[in-house]
Amino acid sequence: MKFFDPKVDIAFKKLFGSEDHKRVTIAFLNTILEYTGDRCIVKIHFMNNEQLPMGLEKKENILDIFCTDQSGKQYIIEMQNAWEPMFAKRMLWYGAKTYAEQLNEAKPYKDLNPVIVIAITKDFKIFPKKLGYKSIHKLIDIKTDEHDLEDFTFAFIELAKFGKQEHELVTNEDKWLFLLKNIVMYDHIPSPLKQAEFGEACQSLNRMTWSNAANTLYEKMLIKAQSAEAVAHLAMGAETARSEGEQKGREEGRLEVAKNLLSTGMEAKAVAHVTGLSLDQIKSLKT
Repeated sequence: MKFFDPKVDIAFKKLFGSEDHKRVTIAFLNTILEYTGDRCIVKIHFMNNEQLPMGLEKKENILDIFCTDQSGKQYIIEMQNAWEPMFAKRMLWYGAKTYAEQLNEAKPYKDLNPVIVIAITKDFKIFPKKLGYKSIHKLIDIKTDEHDLEDFTFAFIELAKFGKQEHELVTNEDKWLFLLKNIVMYDHIPSPLKQAEFGEACQSLNRMTWSNAANTLYEKMLIKAQSAEAVAHLAMGAETARSEGEQKGREEGRLEVAKNLLSTGMEAKAVAHVTGLSLDQIKSLKT
């Protein structure tokens, strides 16, 4: 038995964005967000439930997983493989944009539903100074710690900080993160993942259950993702060198990184995401 890597886009969407495996998504959300009792999600509806892509179209403005629950709360689940210095800001923008787009001229403010963003990173750390691999961020009154403004929640999971081995898996959260990080290295379903939603999740990633066309597309996406990660690592190294004073300045360093990325064939929008420069600045480098 061989498994697809759930961190690759097409497999991630198959795992958490499939109508056939809704209970997997529900179980994952309840675990990561620590919902219990009456707060638990019992039903979801996918808002962008597309067919598995048959090409390699860009998805800069397409959310990985976007769904609502029985109360109207909206959930975004994003997987990020390659290093991106503005990733946290992008997640804030996704949340704010999703919240604002609920409103139209005929809809009152009271009908705005909460937005919850879950962002997962593969190899890079969003918050290097934090020791934990998961952090949940809310709008809190800094004097009383009261959670009066409840409509935004951001949960960040940094898989690079998760190091538990199979024999150390105790909680459901342990099992979900272990599955995301390590299932691709197995030729069987690990014992802690054989039960309930975990077993179903593993089976959804079983390469033998996918069509030849889907297998081929997965391989193409894997190569594309690995190339993007390699380029991002180069950019991260250059950015680190810049921050340590090994380049002439912040703006100059970013421009140099942008030039190098453009020379590899990376598209302008992707370079803007990686470097934090504006699209106009990037385009000016190409002329």
